Amino acid sequence: MHGIVHKTLKEYVVDRTDDDTWDTIGDRASLEPTLYLPISYYDDAEIDAVLETLSEMATQDRHTIERDVGRTLAPELLSTFSAHVSHNWTVSDLLAELEGVYGDIEAATDDAALPTLSSRLESDHAVVTYETHRDTTYCGMAHGILEGVVAAFDGDTTVTETACVDDGADACRFRVDLE
Repeated sequence: MHGIVHKTLKEYVVDRTDDDTWDTIGDRASLEPTLYLPISYYDDAEIDAVLETLSEMATQDRHTIERDVGRTLAPELLSTFSAHVSHNWTVSDLLAELEGVYGDIEAATDDAALPTLSSRLESDHAVVTYETHRDTTYCGMAHGILEGVVAAFDGDTTVTETACVDDGADACRFRVDLE
């Protein structure tokens, strides 16, 4: 997985707790201390181990934590890949261009194995579909990233999960209300 995810997850934990808690999570998850670089790639198993350990230590379930991490990750992704997104876009523009933007990012990150993302605009909402090849779906994180990205363009837009692979669906789907 892209290092920006690992780096942001560590910052998420440290910002909400402290460095000692991060060290405890690392010990419990059997991780080697690592300086995560946003442009490098790291094993998904590290993310899984941290999320599992964090959910065991916290009062929230893993899906909720993933979603919160995703919202934290969204501004980092927008900053990192800002060349692919126009700051003059509305939420509708962003969602209409989402597949093209995502394709450009995928082409620019050769070593990344990105999930499949698609968007379909309706009259008053959009449906965003997220499918992954990974063993772990990260649907909660996808939901949070979408919420964070959409909020950067319009703080009042609502994103609702309508289907989830973790619940037996063929893909995760999210409804983004446009009014």
